[in-house]
This record gives sequence, C-alpha cells and structure tokens, in this order.
Amino acid sequence: MRQRRVATALAIPLVLAFVAASCGSDDSSSDTDTGGDTTEATETETTEADDGEESAPVTAPEEVETSIVEDTNEAVYGGTVTIGLESEATGLRPWEDSCSSPCYNIMRSIYDPLTEQSADGVYEPFLAESIEGNEDFTVWTMTLRPDITFHNGTPLTAQTIADMFPLQQAGAAGSSAISGANLTGVTAIDDLTVEYTLSAPNVAFPGALATAPIGFPFDPAAATADSAGYSTNPIGTGPFVMASRDIDNETVVERNPDYWFVDADGNQLPFLDSVSFRPIPDEGTRLDALLSGTTNAAQSLRQGTIRDARQESGIELIEFQGNSTGGGMFNTEQVPFDDVRVRTGLIYMNNQENVIEALGGQGISLPTTQFFSGDSPWWTQEAEDAYKTFDFEAGKALIQEYIDDPARSDGKAPGDKIDVELSCDGGEKIWR
Repeated sequence: MRQRRVATALAIPLVLAFVAASCGSDDSSSDTDTGGDTTEATETETTEADDGEESAPVTAPEEVETSIVEDTNEAVYGGTVTIGLESEATGLRPWEDSCSSPCYNIMRSIYDPLTEQSADGVYEPFLAESIEGNEDFTVWTMTLRPDITFHNGTPLTAQTIADMFPLQQAGAAGSSAISGANLTGVTAIDDLTVEYTLSAPNVAFPGALATAPIGFPFDPAAATADSAGYSTNPIGTGPFVMASRDIDNETVVERNPDYWFVDADGNQLPFLDSVSFRPIPDEGTRLDALLSGTTNAAQSLRQGTIRDARQESGIELIEFQGNSTGGGMFNTEQVPFDDVRVRTGLIYMNNQENVIEALGGQGISLPTTQFFSGDSPWWTQEAEDAYKTFDFEAGKALIQEYIDDPARSDGKAPGDKIDVELSCDGGEKIWR
C-alpha cells in the first residue's frame, strides 16, 4: 500500500476562430458560453455531454491523501473538490433554463442523460437501456433501465417521461429543443417503454436525448408543484444530490448513496463525498484561485487563460476543442448581407490566424472551416475543402463589385461604402 497526492487539474475547452471568430480581449470573461464543450479532469471517470454540453465533475480531490492498494479493485471513497466556474448557472431546470458550460457542470452532477455520446460520435443509451427508430425514423421506441429512482425516492418510469413532456413543451429551453427535434408526442407504452412520435424523419433524434432540455429526466410532479423552487433544489437521478445553493457564491452537492451506476470494476459511483461549484467570472482570479489551492479544478473557454495556465507549474491541463467552434453569423435578411458577394468577401478578408493571435490563442486554437471542430466526429473533409480561406484581395474585389453595382441591395449609390455592424458579447461595433 502506498500514499500519493492527487494532482490539481484545469478543465479547458478551447474556442476556435470561425468567420468573425470570437470577440473581446484575451482576458475577457462572459456569462454566456460560446458553445465549447467542457471536460473536467478525473482520477477515475469522466462523462462528457454533447455540443456545449458539460461533463460530470472531477471525481478525485486535490490535497486529499488517498490510500491506494495496488493490483486490486478496492475503491477509495471520500473527500471533496471545489471547482471554479466562469459564471453562475442561470437556473437548474432542464426544461426551462438555457444551459451553458457552467450550468452543465452543475447539472451533470445532479441529472443523468437518457443517452450519451460515445468517443466515436454515436449516441448510446445511458438511463435508457435501448432506443430504436422505425423504418422512416418518425417513431422512436426507448426502453428505460429498471430500478432507477430520483433523489426523493420516486421511481423513474415511462410515465415519468410522458408526464415531463407538457412541461418541456411550455418551457423556454424545452420548447426550442422539441421543435428542433420534430417531436410531437411522448407516450408511455408500459412501465419502462416510451414511444416518441415525430412530425418528420430525424435520424439524429437520440442526440436530442443527451442534452438538458428534453434528455435530462426530472420529477414532473415536484416540478409542477414548485417550478421556481426546482431551480434552487433540483431533483434528478444523478450521482450527487443538492446540499445547498447560494447563488453567485457557492453550490454544493453531496454523494447520492443510492446511485445506480458502477465503474468497470463494479464499484458504485461516485467516489467523492461532495463537490463545491464556485462562480468566479474574472479569468485571472479564477486561475489564481486554482494556483493558490482555493479551488481544485477550474473551467475556462478563454484562450488567454489557457496560455497563462500553460506557463504555470503544479497544475494539469485537459484541453479539448469540443464539437463546435467559435464563430460568427450573417443575418441574410439584412442588407448588405443578403448578397452572397458581401458574405463571401468578408469571409475571404477574415484572417483567422491574426484573430487567434489577438485573442491570446496562438498555438492553442486552430483556424477552422466549419461549425464542427477537428475534434468532432462530424467534422468533414468536404467542408474543409470548400471553405474560403484567407485571400484579402479576392475579398476586397468581391465587395468592390457589390459597391459598384447600380442594383446593389442596400439602395445606396454606386461607390458608396457598405455598413457592416458587428455585435459581440453584448457590445456593438460599426465597421465601415
């Protein structure tokens, strides 16, 4: 038997530059996630969520002496970790509250997903035991695992999933996810069998059951009785139970003694007694808290923070690009963006390497050519080959062609400069 000290970890999902790339300085912070996934460092197990989705909290504590018996399957339980988040979660109701990286870090400790994305991109059952579509993928039949209970002892059944649906339809987050998935009805066939009916074929429907709005089971009776209270005292089937929630200060979750999931050696999870989540919006302060030992792990989406963390010793960095990339969008219903020459010209004129360097991400983030990052199973070579790479003169020529066009869509006289309005992180800039 030997003693060892568990290493501190820093969770870092990276943000890529795409089209307009990200905005702000390299030390900026935001309460809104930019779409990157979060991966927490673990000593025993990591469970990741989809696109923007968050992973389960770390499962081994910093500065806790753990006795490890070599060459045995003996599990060591106990300890706590404190995780620094980039912002407070807006709420913890899957059907109602929009969720970004900080929110998912907390939610994934409390809720389990119905499906889980594997390393090769396939969505596999998690709380579900199986899920299958019909021939045209308009009806999906899901079988739940037996003997799963919520934190309050209420069993998870097919009727639970059906009773959740009206709340999801009325919820701000749930209604959007339902529309995107083409979902029109949820029916309990028997105690553990659920039938999802769609208005149109959706071969990717299992992916919708891996994220919070419609994929995180909650107790519908408790949610109906006190929707607002559910946000501060959520009830899920996950590895941890809500212990206390002091908004903008600290949220503490404690080990669920009745959790159903076990590791590869048959040990019941989780190993930790508790996890503390602390919102620390300032990037420098959050990194300092990690370096000083005030926190044991931290999450960041900022390239400048990653750069600074790489220069420090005594911490372990887990870097993951995630499924999606940082980027920009054109409103094609607004002039002059309704003209393909303007859109293509601006893309040509965007030097991603310079944007990445300005954001402190040189050698961290890579230029990208599509919504999905190179780490994503959905990245395609076809999109890579079709993307308009940096060519300033080609972009300038296209925009000049539009400017000189007497029939230009913005109604201005030929030769007049275009107006391009860039909105970013709540601020606005005018480029002319």
